[in-house]
Amino acid sequence: MGRVVTFAHLPMNEITAGIDSASITSGETQEMAAEYIRVAPGRRWTATAPRGSDCYLFMLDGTSAISAADHQYHFPAQAFAVVQEGIEFAVESKGGAPARIINVIAPPQPSGRSTAGFRGKIAVVERAEAPMLDLPDEKKRRIYFVDDDAVKSQRGHAMIVLYEKDTVTGLHQHPNAESIFVMLEGALQFTVNGESVVLRPGQAVYFGLNDQHGLRVADGASSASFLEFHIPAAYSTVRGQR
Repeated sequence: MGRVVTFAHLPMNEITAGIDSASITSGETQEMAAEYIRVAPGRRWTATAPRGSDCYLFMLDGTSAISAADHQYHFPAQAFAVVQEGIEFAVESKGGAPARIINVIAPPQPSGRSTAGFRGKIAVVERAEAPMLDLPDEKKRRIYFVDDDAVKSQRGHAMIVLYEKDTVTGLHQHPNAESIFVMLEGALQFTVNGESVVLRPGQAVYFGLNDQHGLRVADGASSASFLEFHIPAAYSTVRGQR
């Protein structure tokens, strides 16, 4: 079933001094595992992408640098990074406020799947530099991070989606993929487990296989944008009510 998460309410666990993490998906998903990471100014978080998995990192806010495989990149707010399996990486918070990061592992461990993953060691894409697709008939815009036209992998699909005031995505489900939506701007009204829920920045919602959901810009909001993952990348959509 779908679940709404408010980051400020998550129980944080200290990884080391100044670095905390909290599970977003809490072991309830099969195709992905998501966590919320907070890195205090001047601190350095180090991790390794698990074997058999892509590691997707999105900088919610803060200023930082990310390094892996002898390369270092600027990693500002709303930038996206993909790390190849088995590669160690580090994120160093460089601003005056904590760096807040969404970390998605696709698929979670242990898996045993043979789905082809990202093979470039590390790729970092800032929002303004990512490929964009305007869909005027659907009143939305997509900014791709992991896609056939962006960073390539069969393990996941990731993008920022921008909705206009009256954009509506009707009820649907994905029988072969899980989804997670992370709010960035504005407000969205989701249908979660048959009930209407309004989400704002600082919140996320995730859906398992065949979990029905729909979304639109919430009343009183002029627009909305959100980070969206589908795991794995190849998935089908079944529309309409059960």
